[in-house]
Amino acid sequence: MKKSLGKIGVILLLMQTLLLSDQLATYSLSSDKKSAMVKEPVVITFKVSQKSSSDRMFFLFTPLKSPDYEIQLLKSLNDDTLNHQAKASFSYLLFPLKAKKIEVKFNFSIQTASDEALAQSYVDDHDGGKAIEKVNHPISLKSLTIDVMPTPKNIDLYGDFTLSSKSDRTKIAPYEDINLLYTIKGEGYKNETISLFHKIPNVTLFKDIHNVYSKITKNGYQTQRVYTYALSDTEDFTVPALHLNAYSFSKHKAYTLDTPAYHIHVKAIDIQTLLDKSDSPMTTPLLSLEIMKQYFIYIVIFLFGFISAKLSEINIIKRVKNTPFEDIKNTQTAQELILLLLNNYKNMEIKEYVERLEKIAYKQSSQSFHEVKKEILELFSK
Repeated sequence: MKKSLGKIGVILLLMQTLLLSDQLATYSLSSDKKSAMVKEPVVITFKVSQKSSSDRMFFLFTPLKSPDYEIQLLKSLNDDTLNHQAKASFSYLLFPLKAKKIEVKFNFSIQTASDEALAQSYVDDHDGGKAIEKVNHPISLKSLTIDVMPTPKNIDLYGDFTLSSKSDRTKIAPYEDINLLYTIKGEGYKNETISLFHKIPNVTLFKDIHNVYSKITKNGYQTQRVYTYALSDTEDFTVPALHLNAYSFSKHKAYTLDTPAYHIHVKAIDIQTLLDKSDSPMTTPLLSLEIMKQYFIYIVIFLFGFISAKLSEINIIKRVKNTPFEDIKNTQTAQELILLLLNNYKNMEIKEYVERLEKIAYKQSSQSFHEVKKEILELFSK
């Protein structure tokens, strides 16, 4: 009997939530593909418009994380400046990671605030001011289902890419470096773990990887990635040709990216040039004026470094005594706080606050600058 009553309660609560959502706003959730391949980009779109005009509304929409996919925000438009006519749209780019039927779930809620509460928040617009009194209405959304099919095996790149290479020379002296540049450019799934080649027997190799740019689009990430290799040896060697396997979702076929081999000639050393034909220098006395001068210079350098280190410790101690997040508290405008967060706090969770501050800066939001700053200070102080 108790179980039956519990089920009835859940059903009634769900029906109440659905009725409430229909009364507050109209919304739609869709994707541009119902089926896709592993690591093929899928665009998910959510749109919502205020229906009830009794209060001001704010929309909160976020996807849930899952090992079955990667998902990134493509773009968002949250217009709550219109009086009682709020609208919002969110676009996300999803990459399936497993070949199966996956479910994509979201958190969606509508926050309402009366005109009286908003008016009071403007009156209390200072650091100690009271936050806007909002009522949160969680809305249950049906999950998006996507059928995911496998891609061919042993694929290095997913999307449409090109691979180019160039060498600064093919003849070097022993122990000199030859520089090789490989450039991967295109659009698709971003694979930052790919390595072109690891080691060539008996060849000294150094490498550096540089991301020229990476921009998210509806077709995936537009990227340009440069691999720089410096190689040296005392004998001739060959840099092998490269072959990367790729798959194009736009053309529905696999293809190969190739680069040529590079044959490097190392010039022979003339033994005669290595012989020292000059007489050995005369030995100098143990204590000479020149040696004493060098010792004096070493002592001066040591004392200078020691004193500098002590002064640095004093400055560090003074800085530690400063009030935490004093720079954030001293900001006066949304633009000033945005620049400070991007320069000094980019390792913190600041993306949401930067977006909200940008809307305040361009007068696209009725939120208070001091309210957002207060939330940031509370978050960072935890």
